[in-house]
Amino acid sequence: MDILELAGYAPLKQLMESAQAGDVNAQYNLGVLYFEGKDAPQDYMEAAKWYGAAADQGDKQAQFNLGLMFYRGIGLPQNYEYAYQLFEQAANQGDERARLGMSAILTEAPPDIAAKIKSISHNQLN
Repeated sequence: MDILELAGYAPLKQLMESAQAGDVNAQYNLGVLYFEGKDAPQDYMEAAKWYGAAADQGDKQAQFNLGLMFYRGIGLPQNYEYAYQLFEQAANQGDERARLGMSAILTEAPPDIAAKIKSISHNQLN
């Protein structure tokens, strides 16, 4: 019996095994559990780790959620540039919330950061 089972998190153990094996849905769901702190201890770093793993595999929900964490500085240092990149990846897959997030970043970020993001985005289009 491992620590997760001892703590009463047996379903979490199964999800963890699937996530570690590369199951993108398990990775995303594990991120949600750790973020919300339901059926798992709340741990924003673990949430970011698993959202990141799913985002790297192209999961648009994970890209959006991780982007939101960086945008708002939830459990992570605020990083508008990285949040914008994650939102852009999700938006390119049709996530409308991510498009709104991109606009919000350009509006709310300090002017120098917003200008840098616009410049990078413009250069990628050309």
